Amino acid sequence: MLKPISALLNSDQRFDAVVVTEPSGVVRPMSQVDLHAMVAPLELPDTVPAGVRDEFDVGRNAFVYSWFCYEFTTLAERHSFATLELALRLRLDAAPPGTTRSPGLRKLLKSAVVNGYLKREKYSAPPSFGGECVCILDAIPMLRDHLSHGNPHLLPQGSIESMRLCREVICDLFESKS
Repeated sequence: MLKPISALLNSDQRFDAVVVTEPSGVVRPMSQVDLHAMVAPLELPDTVPAGVRDEFDVGRNAFVYSWFCYEFTTLAERHSFATLELALRLRLDAAPPGTTRSPGLRKLLKSAVVNGYLKREKYSAPPSFGGECVCILDAIPMLRDHLSHGNPHLLPQGSIESMRLCREVICDLFESKS
């Protein structure tokens, strides 16, 4: 439901039940300041092209504005994945500028590994129960597709973790091999 003008600056009522535990052990209601503090450290470095940094900041701002509309956490997460694909396209020169053609996120991630921009080992977890190693790079397209195909992910904690992952991959893309 669209919020009435008179309520635009009111917090989304779902945050009423969310609390933060201070290091001192004091429990208090979450505030917009807490949401800002969660994404403030996710700033991209100057080694990342300005256009990618600007797009990533759109997602960070959407996360903070989820204070007013809880679903913006999903929007922020989805935008982070889109920004990761943009960064991959730029780094790999995978599509002509100003076009929407892309080989797809999965192929772009594989190409970034093949070209030495990303190291699978960094994103791999040891096998459990005798299984194979799991590489989070392989899961990124699935995570993005889950959101892009109409599945909400209404947990700010989950969204912030996806945003952290996208940030880490973007940073690695532009810090490694020139």
